[in-house]
Parts: sequence; C-alpha cells; structure tokens
Amino acid sequence: MPEGAVSETFERSSPSGYVSETPRPPSESNGENGYWGVREGEALPIIWDDLMPVGAGEALEQEYAEFYAALEARYANQPLDAIEEGSDMDYMPQLGGFDTVPELDGKLVRIPGYVVPFDFDLKNRQASFLLAPYMGACIHTPPPPPNQIIYVEADPAVRIDDIWVAYWLEGTLTAQTKESDLAAAAYTLKLTKIEPYGAP
Repeated sequence: MPEGAVSETFERSSPSGYVSETPRPPSESNGENGYWGVREGEALPIIWDDLMPVGAGEALEQEYAEFYAALEARYANQPLDAIEEGSDMDYMPQLGGFDTVPELDGKLVRIPGYVVPFDFDLKNRQASFLLAPYMGACIHTPPPPPNQIIYVEADPAVRIDDIWVAYWLEGTLTAQTKESDLAAAAYTLKLTKIEPYGAP
C-alpha cells in the first residue's frame, strides 16, 4: 500500500436507504428500479451495507469473535507476531456468508469501491476484477465476506490506472457466485460505467 494512502469510507449521503435528498415529482419518481427518486434507466445508488441481508452483520461479528477466540486458544503459547509471513500459519480464511439481498438481484446499481485486479500489470486492460469496500482488500488484508465482494465483468475490457484510489462503478448486479484465487464473491456486476470516486 502506498505511503500516506487512506481508504475512503463509503456512507450514504441521503437520509435513508435509496431515498434522494431532493424529492422529485411523482411523475419522475417511479423508475424501473422500483425505488422512489430513481428515474427509469438511472442507476440505483447503493453502499456496501445494502448488500448485507438483515442480521448478516451481527452474524459476521459473532463469527469473527469465535474465530479469533479459537485462534488465540490454538496459539496460546506462541505470539501471533512470531508467525512468519507466507508460512502455512500465515493464513486468514474468508469468513462470512453468501446470503444476498433479493431486491437487488438484476438491478442497475451505482456503487463506490476499490478495484482488486487479477492481473496486476495495469498496462493491460481488465476484462474481470473484484470490487471491494476498502483499499488493499484480498491483497494485504483478509478478504471481506463473499457478500461484501463483487465480481465485475467488463466487456469491453477497461484500463485501471490506479488500484489505490476509489471508483464509482455502474452496471447490472446479480446474485451470482464467483470463485477466484483471491476470494469468493456472492455478487456479479456487468459493468457499464467506471469513473473516479470524486466524480458526482
């Protein structure tokens, strides 16, 4: 990770889920997404919490607590910082589940995140990659749960100039599981647009 790099925190700008801060007239508010304030053909803005079914966050916290308790018990006589990087003991499984939010399946969405490429030669165009909620996910840190990772399919392939900055991605989201050497993803997105996170 580059020195001084700071991961963005993606939060909802509107007062509640899927609601625009500026109300639109009724004639403009009934889009194909079925959400108030989203016009037909317009991507539904979501954040990573929206991808977690109700109760999944609490279940994940419990799973992490149980995992770390078992880890501490297993290595009680060996400090964790003594584990050599790259050794068999230097391993963190992908915790969490594949449960998805049915209402988002098949929706055109817009979500911010960090690109995790399969091909780290950024001179090449990327036909597929992962999108994650924080910088360095699946590279220098344990992978997020599957329902916090999106497998992105880009046709045509796109060039990613910098993996240490955030991007906005738009495309059709489906509850389609994908496995890779980096992590498993519970969602797949067919990319239609990618732009820097600073873009409105």
